[in-house]
Amino acid sequence: MDHYRRVPQELKALRRWCCWRLVRGTKMPVQATGTAAKSNDPSTWAEFETVEHFDRVATFLEEPYCGVDLDGCLEENGGLKQWAWELVARLSEVSYSEVSPSGLGIKFITKARKPEGSRCTHKIGEGKQQIECYDHSRFWTMTGEVYAGCDEIKDGQAVIDWLCGEYLSQTPKAAEPKPQQPAATSNKPQQRAIQHDALMQRAIAWMQSVEPAATGERNNKAFRTAGNLWAFTDAAGQRLTAEQVGDLMASWNAGNSPPLPDVELQRVIASAKTNGTPRADKLPTERVDLSGVDLSAIIAPSPAREPRRVDPEAALPAELLEVPGLIGDIMRYNLATAHFPLPELALAGALALMSTITAGKVVDKLRTRTNLYVMGLAPSGGGKDHARKLNRLLLRAAGHGEVVGPERIGSHAGIIACMAEQWLTLFQLDEIGHLVMAMQDRGSPHLVQISAVLMQLFSSADGEWQADAYGDRNKTKRLSYPHAILYGTAVPEGFWENLSEDNLKGGLIGRCLVFEAGKYVHYQEPQEIDLPASIVDRIRWWLDLQTGTGDLCDLQPGAHPRRVDRDEAAHRRLHQHMLDISERRMTEEPVRAALWSRAGENTNKLALLFACSRCNCEEWPVITLQDADRAIRLNNWLTRRKLLAADRHVSGSEFGRLVNQMRGLLRERPGESWSLTAITRRTRKLTPKQRQDVLKTLIECGDVIQDVKEVNGRTYVEYSSSEQAD
Repeated sequence: MDHYRRVPQELKALRRWCCWRLVRGTKMPVQATGTAAKSNDPSTWAEFETVEHFDRVATFLEEPYCGVDLDGCLEENGGLKQWAWELVARLSEVSYSEVSPSGLGIKFITKARKPEGSRCTHKIGEGKQQIECYDHSRFWTMTGEVYAGCDEIKDGQAVIDWLCGEYLSQTPKAAEPKPQQPAATSNKPQQRAIQHDALMQRAIAWMQSVEPAATGERNNKAFRTAGNLWAFTDAAGQRLTAEQVGDLMASWNAGNSPPLPDVELQRVIASAKTNGTPRADKLPTERVDLSGVDLSAIIAPSPAREPRRVDPEAALPAELLEVPGLIGDIMRYNLATAHFPLPELALAGALALMSTITAGKVVDKLRTRTNLYVMGLAPSGGGKDHARKLNRLLLRAAGHGEVVGPERIGSHAGIIACMAEQWLTLFQLDEIGHLVMAMQDRGSPHLVQISAVLMQLFSSADGEWQADAYGDRNKTKRLSYPHAILYGTAVPEGFWENLSEDNLKGGLIGRCLVFEAGKYVHYQEPQEIDLPASIVDRIRWWLDLQTGTGDLCDLQPGAHPRRVDRDEAAHRRLHQHMLDISERRMTEEPVRAALWSRAGENTNKLALLFACSRCNCEEWPVITLQDADRAIRLNNWLTRRKLLAADRHVSGSEFGRLVNQMRGLLRERPGESWSLTAITRRTRKLTPKQRQDVLKTLIECGDVIQDVKEVNGRTYVEYSSSEQAD
C-alpha cells in the first residue's frame, strides 16, 4: 500500500515478510493465506509484493539487521517522554524509524549485532515502558509511519553496543567511586572538579560527541546542549545538578573560538533550564540576575492559586505552549498582567506580533514569508482583548505604533486603502465572528469581497498584488510585497455557528490558525509590571533591521528579505510533512481538504517564526528540527481541532457524522472503557481505515482517551470518553 512507500528498498527486496493479527490482545504472525507464519521457518515467509496490500505487515529480523523497540516512549499527544530523548537522538542517526502500531512507541531498524550475553528487554518505570532489542528470530511489525524523517538504515554497531552496555547488560555496572574533589582555585566554573557518578559518566560521554561552535552559532548550540543536559535522568529519576551542568558547559565552551563570556554562558544555561529542556515537565523557573536581560528576572512567579479547570475539548497540550525566545517571553508577560490568564490566546497574540515584526525581514529556502492570519476564541468577558492591547503597547513602545491598522473593516476597499498607505499592517479585530457571518451575505457584495481580498493578500506577500481595475488607472492600486497580518477574536459559539460549508471551502478559514481557550478561567490579581526592556528592544531590533541596500529599500520595503536556512533534519521533517499534507488533500472530502489545504504553508511559516523567536539579535537564526517539530505538531493539532469544530457545527460533512457517532457511542458507558473488538462490533458498517481515522481524530483532539494495558504479557488497548475522566 501507499503508506509503505518509505520503507527502505533493501528491506522490501528481502523475502522476509508476513502479515499479523491480534489474537486476544497478542500480535501473531500469519501468512497472506491466513495460516501461521513462524520466525524460525523461512518457508512461511513471503515477498513484500505478496503482503504490501494488507494493512498489517511485518518483517522478520535476521542478520545483518537489529531492531530496537521503545515501548511507551510517546505521549498520547505525540510528545516524546523524557527518558527516551537520548535514546532517540542516538538511534535516529543510524536507523530507519517508525511509530509503532499502538501510536505510543518508536521502532528502529539498523545494521548491527547485539553483544554476546545482552538481555532483550529493560523495564522503564511503571506501566508499559521498556526497551527491547533483537537481532534474530523475531517478527517486527511495520507501519510505514516514518518518525522524524529517519528513513535510512546505516551501520549502528556503536550505538547498539552503547545501548546494550547501558541498559541490557546481564551484570549491571558497579558504581565507580567518586574521586576526591581538589580545592577550588577559582570561582570560574571551568576550573571546578567534575563529579564522576554514573549519571555524569553518561553526560560526559554524550558531551564528547558535541562539537565546538563557531562565532554566529555559539548561543544557539549552547542553548540546545544545555537543554539536553538538564533533561538527563537516571532510572531513579535523578538529574544533574546545576553545578554539574555548569561544569560540563564550561568545559565545552572552552573549546569554542572564541568562548562565550561567562556571564552570557550562565544566562543561556539558565534559559535552557526553563525553555530549552526537551521534555513536557519543565523545571521551575529560577530567578537570574543578569541586568535585566532574562525576563524571569523581571517577572515574579505568579501567586499560588487553584489549578485552572481545563476544557478537554479546547485545551492545547502544555508542551505546545512552551515556546523558547521572544514569543515565550511575550506570553509570560501577557499571563502575568492579565485579569484572566488565557495561555492559548497569549500564544495566538504573540504569534501575530512576531509575524508583524519579522514581516519583510526573513524568508526560508522556499521563499516563505511570515504573514499569518490568527484567530483567538474565548468566552465573553474572559479577557480576550488583553493580547490585542499588549501588542499595541509593545509596538508603540518600540516606536512603530503606525503598523497597527484599524480595528474595524467596513469593506474590501477599506483594506486596500489601508495597505496602500502602509505595506505592513496588523489588523486586530474584535468579534470577528460577526464579520465572518457578514462575508456570507450575498446581499452585501462589498462585505463578501472582504474574504477574497484577504485571501489574495495572504498569498501575495512575496510579490505584487493588483486590486480592482478601473478605467482611470490612477484609481487602480498596485501593492508591492504587501504584508497583512490578521489577529481576530471572538466567542467560540458565535464564530463556529456562523460558518457554512461554502465558507469553509472558500479558503479563508483554511488560512487561519484558530486558537480556542478553555471554558473555565480563574480570575487573578494582575501584576503591575512595566514593559520589559528586553522585549521592547528585541521588537525594535526586528522592525529597524535593514535587509537590503540602495534607494529601492525605502521605495519597496520587504523586497529584499534575508534567508533563514534549515538544518538537514529540519528540512527532511518539513518536506515529509508537505508530502503527507498533499496526500490528505487528495483523499479527504472537499470540506476537510479545504481546511488542510494551507496546513503545509502555515507550518513553514510557524517554523520560520519559531527560529526567529530564538534569535538573540546577534546571531542569525537557523530553523532546527525542534522548530520544525513544534510547528508541525502545533499546526496539526490546530487543524484537527478546526476540523472537529467544523464537523460539529457545520452540516454536510460525512466524516463529521462518523465522528459524532463514535463520540456518542463511547459516552454510552459513563466511566467505562471499550475494547477495540467491542467498538468494531458496534461499528460494522465502517471500514478499518474509517474506524482508525475517527478514533485517531478523537484521541488527538482530547475527546477520547486511549489506554494501553499489559496483562500477563499481553497488550490490550482500550478507549473511553474524556468526559468521564477525572
